[in-house]
Amino acid sequence: MQSWIPFIGPAPGVARWWWLLVIPMSFLISMAWKAVRQDDMNGYWKAVAKMGTQVVLGMVGLFVFMAIFLRVIVPMMPAE
Repeated sequence: MQSWIPFIGPAPGVARWWWLLVIPMSFLISMAWKAVRQDDMNGYWKAVAKMGTQVVLGMVGLFVFMAIFLRVIVPMMPAE
């Protein structure tokens, strides 16, 4: 834990798999959001699962878009 600056770099020990934390984080945030926004508890867990899945798939989609953009489109741009 020497020279680790929180919120600037990943914590030692989780640096290899920190990106997997998006899965529980998205579902926990979805649980809190749906608990506040939903009128009744009917279909609560289904709504949480749907929103959590949408968040994870959105993050994967952003990753794919940025990977294609940075590896294909940016090298084709003229350097000035």
